[in-house]
Amino acid sequence: MSRLDGTLTESIASGRRRLLDLVTSLPAWTAVLLVWTGGRIVSTFWLALAFPLIGRALPENAIWGNDHGFLNFLTAWDGQYYEQISVHGYPTALPLDAAGHVAQNAWAFLPAFPFTIRMLTASTGVPFDVGAPAIALLAGLVATYLLHRLVRDRAGSSAAMWAVFFFTCGPLSFLLQVGYAESMFLALTFGALLALERRRYGLLTALGVVAAFTRPGALAIPLVLGVVALVRWISARRTAGVRSLDVFPVAERLRVVAAGVVMVAAGFAWPLIAAHVTGSPNAYLETEMSWWVNFIGRVDFTPLTPWFLIAARWLGAGGVLIVVFLLVAYPVWLLRRSTRRLGFTTVVFSAAYALYIFAVSLPMASTPRLLMPLAPLFGSPELVAKPWMRWTFVVCAVLGQPVLVAVLWLLGPP
Repeated sequence: MSRLDGTLTESIASGRRRLLDLVTSLPAWTAVLLVWTGGRIVSTFWLALAFPLIGRALPENAIWGNDHGFLNFLTAWDGQYYEQISVHGYPTALPLDAAGHVAQNAWAFLPAFPFTIRMLTASTGVPFDVGAPAIALLAGLVATYLLHRLVRDRAGSSAAMWAVFFFTCGPLSFLLQVGYAESMFLALTFGALLALERRRYGLLTALGVVAAFTRPGALAIPLVLGVVALVRWISARRTAGVRSLDVFPVAERLRVVAAGVVMVAAGFAWPLIAAHVTGSPNAYLETEMSWWVNFIGRVDFTPLTPWFLIAARWLGAGGVLIVVFLLVAYPVWLLRRSTRRLGFTTVVFSAAYALYIFAVSLPMASTPRLLMPLAPLFGSPELVAKPWMRWTFVVCAVLGQPVLVAVLWLLGPP
């Protein structure tokens, strides 16, 4: 290597360090806001670049209605269901296909996000295609700040800023500004985890209940609460003996139980509401299963089997072995010392939420966005401590977003 090349490489490395030092030296909210804003500019650029291609990529009305404006492009795919719910509510009768099976319908989508948009549109007069991205943007900013707090408290400011970068500028970050409920669910989830770490059980309960009516998966929150409380109780018994009540008082135990019961009840409420309104006991389950038909046909739902079913169907025995490998490798990685530096609450949530996704969801185009609540793992020191690892992730983030905008938003529903 020539002296000039060495000097250039050293200058680039020095510039990177100065930039990172500058970002981490700013007040937390300022740094988060700058990174989030940069991410939204980049995502808007890629979405705007994809927008003119929609007519060539898909047939007429494939993802939206008759209005083909850019804002409608941001509320396409599942956004149409949220608009239907926001404007008209839920159907009282389940739609059926030609064979008499339940067809895809609005009951698959929970009400907190579309009803929030309804309150905004009713009070301000703005249309849905303005209100939905606006709420997603605001919720995404809140989620980003809470993610920073969650990671910073355990792994430090540098790891927190890297997690924020990958979250707001990564391949799926465009979902933080489209008419989907992801941003709202992420803000509620990260807020609930922070409330749990601070033992603010009233706030935890409120956030957990709203999350349960925003996106499926909120049952992971009371599961984490139960595990954390159990470990704390066992630790108190071992270290304090009869004085364990001083370490984990009865009053706090009762608040934990109450919070858990309320959040679990909220997590199971939506299928009961759907059954009551439609008069069909399995309205919600049959609606969810209607999305599975194109992938594995019509099957009976059995927890913990969907990933094996689709792996066996498309990849045979090799696919099943891949699933088994993931089931072993993921917990092993979570238990590594470097990952545990993110904190017990984050690690347990990452395990509980992944277990929920594995147990009840079918791997399909929507799976990557379902995994977005695992974003705190981006702050794992193992992923961000080594420069080559950091910049590998940066390259993947920069190059991955236009690819996923094209594949998931332009050609098929994420």
